[in-house]
Amino acid sequence: MKRNRSQRVINRDEEVLKKILKIKGEHPLWGYRRVWLYLKYRLGENINKKRIYRVMKENSLLVTKNVRLKAKRTSTRPKPRASRPNQF
Repeated sequence: MKRNRSQRVINRDEEVLKKILKIKGEHPLWGYRRVWLYLKYRLGENINKKRIYRVMKENSLLVTKNVRLKAKRTSTRPKPRASRPNQF
């Protein structure tokens, strides 16, 4: 069950959304983390990162992950085994 947000929070989120849309217009490949950093350090806005994520998620502005760049965590080939003692 979702909680109803107050009109004050909705208005505040609309202001944040306008700023996000402006940034995303210039940099469409930026995700919520980089948008948050830009708002915080370049524009001097004190906005929570979770709010940026929520507003971008509600308005379908999030960038999808690139699955191809995921690092491999297991070896693709077996370890070499010695055929006799003290073999390197």
